[in-house]
This record gives sequence, structure tokens and C-alpha cells, in this order.
Amino acid sequence: MNERIFTLNTHVRFSDKRSVVTEIVSNENSSIAVWGVRPGQKVEAHFHPDGQDTWVMLQGNLTYHLGNSENRTLSPGELALAEQGQVHGAINEGTEDAVFVSIYSAPKIGYVKASP
Repeated sequence: MNERIFTLNTHVRFSDKRSVVTEIVSNENSSIAVWGVRPGQKVEAHFHPDGQDTWVMLQGNLTYHLGNSENRTLSPGELALAEQGQVHGAINEGTEDAVFVSIYSAPKIGYVKASP
């Protein structure tokens, strides 16, 4: 990997239909992506059976699902940690586009859809 510094706002993408994830880097150590989530859009509740997912909120606010129908507002500057097997997901219930970085602890951590 030659690139070591990334300008995130040049990678974030949005769609009028659904939230958009754009992979920035994936290697044997981690997978890093940036998400664009418009008002009303969501990141489906899910968990990763083989690794950890860390979200770093950059812009807007999200209602972050902690599992067991528990939610918390995730705001810019906050970090949310979902350890292996912990349900997480989000919905943008605000009026501003939301942007966050997702850092996976392993490039092949899997994905299993779950209820919020």
C-alpha cells in the first residue's frame, strides 16, 4: 500500500435510494470504509461473527442500534465500538447528511443481518 493519508470527503458518496459504503483500504490487518447516510436512510442492523467494527462519526447524527432494541445518538467526534458478535446498525433520523468511518478489525469479518 503506497497511500497512507486519505482525504475522506473525496471518498464519501451518497445515493437518494440507500446509504452508501465506500471502501478506502483493505489489507491483512483491517478494512476501512467511509459511509454516506442521507436523512431517513439506515445501515441495517447486523453483526460480524469474526471481528470488531469501530465507527467514528464525522458529520451529522445517527441513531445507533446497540441491540436488544437499545439505541443511542451518535454525534460527530464520537466513536462506537461493536465487538465480535455485537449487533449494531443505525438510522439517520435528522435533517443533515451523516458521514462516518468504519474500521473493521479484520478484512473478512463476515456479515449477518439481525434485528435492531
